[in-house]
Amino acid sequence: MSPLGRLLIVDDEEPVVEVLSDYFSGQGYQVGTARNGAEALAAVRRTRPDLVLLDVRMPGIDGVEVLRRIRALDGALPVIMVTANEDVALARETLKIGAFDYVAKPFDFAYLDRTVAAGLARAGGPRPAEAITEEPEAAPADDPWRYLARVVFRLARSMPDGARGSTGGRLEAAALAAAREGAAARTTSAGEHLDEIELLADIAEDLGDLSGPDLAELEAAIGAARAALANGR
Repeated sequence: MSPLGRLLIVDDEEPVVEVLSDYFSGQGYQVGTARNGAEALAAVRRTRPDLVLLDVRMPGIDGVEVLRRIRALDGALPVIMVTANEDVALARETLKIGAFDYVAKPFDFAYLDRTVAAGLARAGGPRPAEAITEEPEAAPADDPWRYLARVVFRLARSMPDGARGSTGGRLEAAALAAAREGAAARTTSAGEHLDEIELLADIAEDLGDLSGPDLAELEAAIGAARAALANGR
């Protein structure tokens, strides 16, 4: 299983499927695809993905209806809606029926990357492959990289709006990069990204955007990741 998680990409446009599949496979995710709503629902029932990227407009069962049916099957599975610019208003409405977020075409891959990582962090990270009828399994407590990503994404999204768009976004990107490099045992690069997280955390503390228990939790997550590097994990 990929250490970053399993994604299901659902879109009736072959070029979109290819672009997203190539991108996320290259980033280290395990990627499955579906070309329509019926295939998507069958894939979710067969082997639960960790996150779904779902096109809003598709022939047959459209993305909104697929989202409703996924929610009826599994209330915790994060779903990110993919939309054309003219359908952004519709995509916003999907947040009311359980979408985690939405992204518009053409893709801002840096934003898309962070949104996917945030969805996985909100859901507790990658889980062993399972049918959706089984009981969800908690994320392992001994994975320091997943722990670091969860902590950073949660804290970044609790920052004030101005900080979230600057320091918070940089923290998310650095945490995602550290997790990738650490999971791949690229210790030097992982350590450099941890240094970046510490620097950004210091800046956030100086600006009053991180303090007290939040800062202590982040320091503990960084410490656990550094210990993993020292132990060759």
